[in-house]
Amino acid sequence: MSTKYHTKTPLLISVAGLDIELDLEVTYSVSRYRAATLTQPEEPRSVEIENIRSTRSGFEASLPGWIEDAISESDGFKAHLLQEAADKDAAAAEDAAEYRREMRAGL
Repeated sequence: MSTKYHTKTPLLISVAGLDIELDLEVTYSVSRYRAATLTQPEEPRSVEIENIRSTRSGFEASLPGWIEDAISESDGFKAHLLQEAADKDAAAAEDAAEYRREMRAGL
């Protein structure tokens, strides 16, 4: 089972002294951690990138397939997405706890 996330992040491409900054909108899924059992090995959380959309100054800018592949296969980018998903999960848990506290106080 996995959870779907959406994020926006900047991408800087530097070529021969030319810097191009794009905004990436990434839709990705994160699988849950599964502890090892007697019959199955441990499965750490993993990221699957579903869609990458790039824009520049608000206009869609298509990326060559090899750049999308490089982004999708980057272990560093996947680690960034895992951390962002963990941050979003923690914030959602805190929001839910705060809501429960408010409901108890209002009774």
